[in-house]
Amino acid sequence: MEIRQTPLSLLQKKSKMVFLSGSILASIGILLVTVGGSWDITNHLLNKPETFFSPPHAMMYSGVAIGLIGSAISLLGYRNLQDSKEVFRLPLRLKFLGIFLLVGAGPFDFVWHSNFGLDGLLSPPHFTLLGGMLFCSLGGMFGISRFLQNRNSKNKFTDYLLVLATLPVWLAGSGVISSLSLPFSNTDYFEFNPEPTFAFVMATVAYPFFISLMCIVTAKLSNFKPGVITILGGVFLLIYGMTAIVPNFALLESVEFYSMNLIPIVMADLIVSFRKTKKASFVAGGILGSGFYMVYYPYIMYTYNELLLGKLVSPSMIYHTYFELMPQVIQFTIIPAIIMGIIGAFVAFRFSNKILIKN
Repeated sequence: MEIRQTPLSLLQKKSKMVFLSGSILASIGILLVTVGGSWDITNHLLNKPETFFSPPHAMMYSGVAIGLIGSAISLLGYRNLQDSKEVFRLPLRLKFLGIFLLVGAGPFDFVWHSNFGLDGLLSPPHFTLLGGMLFCSLGGMFGISRFLQNRNSKNKFTDYLLVLATLPVWLAGSGVISSLSLPFSNTDYFEFNPEPTFAFVMATVAYPFFISLMCIVTAKLSNFKPGVITILGGVFLLIYGMTAIVPNFALLESVEFYSMNLIPIVMADLIVSFRKTKKASFVAGGILGSGFYMVYYPYIMYTYNELLLGKLVSPSMIYHTYFELMPQVIQFTIIPAIIMGIIGAFVAFRFSNKILIKN
């Protein structure tokens, strides 16, 4: 016997789809912001002429506009919900908190450029922007994940939306870590560079933890669907490579080296997909964390150079200095990186439970 849906149930289904559409747009918007931000860092490093009206800034604030539209659409869907308001309230709040910071960062950045010219990575406008990116991307991630949890459709292809949900969070979180560890924040007016020892510890602890956290939480939310970690990691490497490596002609020959980062990502994917246990996730997390120095090539070299070599490194010498540092960096960081990767996997299980609400 066919079960007919009532007008109220159809309205609820439509409202959830509207909320999902808004969450997807919010995630796409933040993805554009993060891509533009990484491109902007490369332009700073290459000493390209910098104004507020630069192509990376145009991409970033186009992303802010898309995120704002997505948040507004989510609000429209949320207002018509009856039985799921509690489920989607936190994602909506995270999006609007993020959008508030992002919109405020625009005029703040314009005033800063107008008065002080070139700004550093850890400048107040940039850190405001990073906070907005992180909160808004988390809102998109929570919204998409909770929709997939409550969906009636059995279409498993939609699980791959989790890659879009997680990728902006990974990029935004990496931006925060980079701001607190890279020595790119001193300008003619201000000196915001992090203290070298603090930066060394921050990079060694936070990068492997976050790589593991993002990959394992995505796998857990998808019920360890095969290929999810590989797609997520592959797209992250593609974005990072296109914005941090390709624009610097001196680094083009290292693209093949950078692409080898996909090997441990695929290994981690195979481990969790076949075993689907916490222990397997801890092993995968350790593998993912151990490769952080390669994943964040080339800029991570500057963090370790500050303490280990102290060289003045030009953009054309990044490649050589990176590999000169590699033996020392691996010696000092390999064990902490594996441990932090395991901890990241452990936290991923806790975090995924916070994202999803028990019915």
